Amino acid sequence: MRTLQRTLGALIFPAIAWLGAACERDTPTEARPGGMALSVSGDLTDALSTDLGQSYQVILSCTDGHSVVLSVDAATLTSLAADVDAINASGTGVSCTLDSTALDPSSQTPTWTVYDYNPSNNALAPRNAPNKMPATTSPSGTTFDFLPGKFTALLTTTDRSLTGDLSMTTLTDYIRVIGPATTTFMTQHNGGANCSSNIPAAVRFYFVSPSASGSTVGTPPAGFYTQFWWSNRASLELLNGTQSGTIIANVGDPSEWSDWNGQRPTPDNPEVATAFKKAIHNVQTVGLSFGGLCFFETGVTADPSSTADETFSSTFSEMPTP
Repeated sequence: MRTLQRTLGALIFPAIAWLGAACERDTPTEARPGGMALSVSGDLTDALSTDLGQSYQVILSCTDGHSVVLSVDAATLTSLAADVDAINASGTGVSCTLDSTALDPSSQTPTWTVYDYNPSNNALAPRNAPNKMPATTSPSGTTFDFLPGKFTALLTTTDRSLTGDLSMTTLTDYIRVIGPATTTFMTQHNGGANCSSNIPAAVRFYFVSPSASGSTVGTPPAGFYTQFWWSNRASLELLNGTQSGTIIANVGDPSEWSDWNGQRPTPDNPEVATAFKKAIHNVQTVGLSFGGLCFFETGVTADPSSTADETFSSTFSEMPTP
């Protein structure tokens, strides 16, 4: 449910199924007809020409329901911009935007960060300041509060001890939601069951590998699809305000994952399979994605009718795959 977005225009969610949205399906649905527009914030050309060694934080957002965050070098940023330009010129009805900010290496930390959709629900905003109620991490795990009126999309880390080559790694997460049992959770944009409702909400594993730019498989085509992966089997439905459960996923098992475009890295999908193999050896970001059973990253919020606090708790671990 990735990830180019930042200047995204108004989202349009027609009744027909969205493209990809990292969904539970083996082949992507058809994209919607319509126009598109690319928006890249800042002067990208100047940034790339003045410092080719600079790293950038990128927020990539598309009207198929994705908004993702990744760190890239200048060459990868240029490639992403070209992909966005191609999508926005393809006439398929999906538009993307790309927002990039030069990174100060000294500001990067290995802590877990929670991302919510911004008020327009078009792109992600990190809770990276004390007054934004960021995630807190202790030896027992990482916790954050669901915020009223906010759809939480991601809980991720770039900690080098948890990223890199995960090809022989099994992910495990013991998850709890702590609050009144009567509270329910919902996603948005009909990301729940059968792409026709906002219930149930769900949480699943997610990882990013900017080096795994694949082919142009999909409609519209874009090499960045294979940089973002969601666990297709392992997920936990969020059904009430007091529950717990464990999810487990084998990173190296291609049958357990799908990319941004809902594609599986199966033998009959060789280009996607090749990109997946590269991705699992070069993981930059790993963690959890919040959405539904149909679209995996549409965000989750506590039932708006509830005024009680709800806390999410994650005890994430990695072990060598037997």
